[in-house]
Amino acid sequence: KLLLVTTSRTAWRGFSAAVVGFVFLALGASRPLSAQLIKVPTSDESSLAIFVHGSAGYFLTQNRFDGQSGLAWYLGDGWQYRVGADVGLEIGTIGAAATFATVPIQRGNSLASVGDIQQRQFLGTFRSPQPRGFGQVIELGVGLSQWLNYSGTDVLSADDAKARNALAFVLGYGLAIPLGKRATVSLTQDYATIIGSGKGLPPGTRRAQEQYTTRIGLRWQASGVRE
Repeated sequence: KLLLVTTSRTAWRGFSAAVVGFVFLALGASRPLSAQLIKVPTSDESSLAIFVHGSAGYFLTQNRFDGQSGLAWYLGDGWQYRVGADVGLEIGTIGAAATFATVPIQRGNSLASVGDIQQRQFLGTFRSPQPRGFGQVIELGVGLSQWLNYSGTDVLSADDAKARNALAFVLGYGLAIPLGKRATVSLTQDYATIIGSGKGLPPGTRRAQEQYTTRIGLRWQASGVRE
């Protein structure tokens, strides 16, 4: 009899606990998500904030001495185009960007040597937090810069036609103007330092080359919580 009473009490306690648990679950399910102690993220809140952007700007670059050909490069101005994507973090966004520009070039001191050359860059980027209204932003970029695809009056050897690779460090400062909840127009001034190879350079010749770009662009928040 004692065993039967103990078993009955144990079963009753288990049944009572199950009922109480079911009641709490039912009450919790009937409450709005925002009122629950443990907030379940919606599909929009649980996704990362992903941004895509594109811009175009006027590109100015210093001349450089090319150790590979042994000639000075006199470079003109042109238009630079930039595309990229990044992911939002609490401290800002990180991502990647690519730029492309074509500028006039004169190789050496001969006016007969004229043509065009391309520069492209592949950058890892960081951007300060997106302002909720009109505000300022800072952008940083580090990566690879290349001069390549010369087209002009000079006939190049196979070695001379190779791309010139260099390190690129880019600092940008600009203003952001929101257009609704997803889109932002930005006006940015970039300052870049390009550090190329020192091979073949005359003594005292700088490896670094400064570049400046003033660009306007559109930034779109493709996913994540609306800001």
